[in-house]
Amino acid sequence: MFADPAKAPARAMPSIDPALFRQVGRLVTRVHKEEGIKLPPDAVLDEQAEAYNALLARAEDPADAAELHSLLPWLEARLRRKLQTAAAEPGTGKRQA
Repeated sequence: MFADPAKAPARAMPSIDPALFRQVGRLVTRVHKEEGIKLPPDAVLDEQAEAYNALLARAEDPADAAELHSLLPWLEARLRRKLQTAAAEPGTGKRQA
């Protein structure tokens, strides 16, 4: 779009909403526990970040906190479905150590 990338307007990096990020982390932890899956701490952070990014990608306006909060039930259903599918088809889910 710009012949000289240095002249392109700077794009602001989106910032993480700490309260929403914590809420997503609690959701990830709770769903894994309810599905009988214990994750090591670093894997929890990976799952939390992946879920948070999925939430942002799903939103029409990722800057709209109300929209993001309204999508939490969708995120929970998505995560639960992912875990149940992986449990039903061993070897197709997470990588083996």
